[in-house]
Amino acid sequence: MRSTPAREEYTDAAKFFLDEWPGILKNWGFTKTAGRLHGLLLISPKPMSSDELVATAGASRGSISTQITALESAGLVERLKLLGQRQQLFVALRDGEAIQTALASHLARRAIEPIVQLDQSLSAITETNDLPWYLAIHNLGITFNGGGETRRMKGP
Repeated sequence: MRSTPAREEYTDAAKFFLDEWPGILKNWGFTKTAGRLHGLLLISPKPMSSDELVATAGASRGSISTQITALESAGLVERLKLLGQRQQLFVALRDGEAIQTALASHLARRAIEPIVQLDQSLSAITETNDLPWYLAIHNLGITFNGGGETRRMKGP
């Protein structure tokens, strides 16, 4: 008995969304597989198991695990653990503002991480006082304005 609908059973709007969403998330630094999984979780009326995602997305179990972890790290997907069961279920955030915040934070981390790494490398190999331009790079890497508040970025 199949608990998730086959692609043919989706509405035209859902099919269109599932075709387009992976490309949109790819622009935000996710793989198309992650976009496909996120799209499936968004349109699913209930949380989905990894078995259901394997059957519906047509990706390997390993790929699904990797991509779900990436989506979870970005704050787009939550893992639900059922008491007394080994099976885990996954659900996508559905609040537009929460999705927007998660995507913006993910993009900011991707943009800032290389600068933080450069800053750490420069600090490790030289006296930074000897580099007049270093302070600008250092400040760029550790602070940014996100949602009106200044936050300190941590390296990887």
